Amino acid sequence: MSAISYVPDQPAAQVHASLRNSLAALDDAHKCAVLWFGEIMRRRLFRDTGHSSMNQYAIQELGFSISKANDFIRLGRRLAKLPAVQEAVASGDLGYTKAREIISVATPETQDTWLQVAKGTRKEVVRQVKKAKAAAKVDPGQGVLLPSSPPVVAPRELPVRFQMDLTPEQEARRSALVERLHKLGGVPNDRAELMLEALVALVETKELQGQKSPRGHIPSRPPVQIHVHENAATGRMTVQTDAGERELSRAEAERLHCDAAVCNHGGRNTTTIPPRVRREVLARDKHQCQAPGCGRTRFLEVHHIVVRQKGGANHPENLVTLCASCHRLWHERGKGVGGPETGLAIPHR
Repeated sequence: MSAISYVPDQPAAQVHASLRNSLAALDDAHKCAVLWFGEIMRRRLFRDTGHSSMNQYAIQELGFSISKANDFIRLGRRLAKLPAVQEAVASGDLGYTKAREIISVATPETQDTWLQVAKGTRKEVVRQVKKAKAAAKVDPGQGVLLPSSPPVVAPRELPVRFQMDLTPEQEARRSALVERLHKLGGVPNDRAELMLEALVALVETKELQGQKSPRGHIPSRPPVQIHVHENAATGRMTVQTDAGERELSRAEAERLHCDAAVCNHGGRNTTTIPPRVRREVLARDKHQCQAPGCGRTRFLEVHHIVVRQKGGANHPENLVTLCASCHRLWHERGKGVGGPETGLAIPHR
């Protein structure tokens, strides 16, 4: 069904029919948009367009506001957990407005029951959803925790798994805090990055309390330093973890060659970028990731727009501030910034 083109001064019956048809078309368009959005999110296709997160893609490429991006992500991920509901939406048996209501309360075990409820009027669906939320004592404004998709692992990069058990009360607190953070914007969707940022924030808070520094203080050094070993003969890089020594991927190794301190045994320690120049670039970029739609302020690194292997110099004009996620994505794609296929539109300096 398609919307009826607007023509003024029509009879009441015609105006009423045209409005109903247009609203039905709008509902169908919303349904298709959510399904396509979920496809991009499920397959992490946003990375193919040069974005390190779904939020960044939605804001930069689709022009979404932060709240609208979070809303679509919430819908897409909930649908992915409710295959019967998603199938009903895709087939047209369930409209967007009703689907939006029932996915806020449906679970994999109760989705079939809610599909039966959705066969009634929208008013009845809304009433039943409110009743279910009240019975579960769920704050409708709190939202639902949306766990991130697992990060894509490079071929040679072995993941280090980290798990923890939470009590129901702890999970409820975590869910509410994550939801509030996403509403504020500027936080990663990736669970690992979110956990690391939370730990950094806690460390910085403790350090500032000890130093009695003013709020808004921007640390002059990275939040954490990692010691990486490089085999001069093979070029392989490894890092020591609680799970043993692990080899870094090609993209991670390239990132370190971009911005790192180098310890030469028996010789003088050096940095890939002079400290003075690095501080100048970070200050110029206001200590924020410059990838469009990102703006993160932690785990910042300085990237060479023209890579050093191709003659890129350590001049501020050839350097740009990126967060670790965006920097990793750039090197994973392995293409020059600003080229026709990059998608990661980092501004030239």
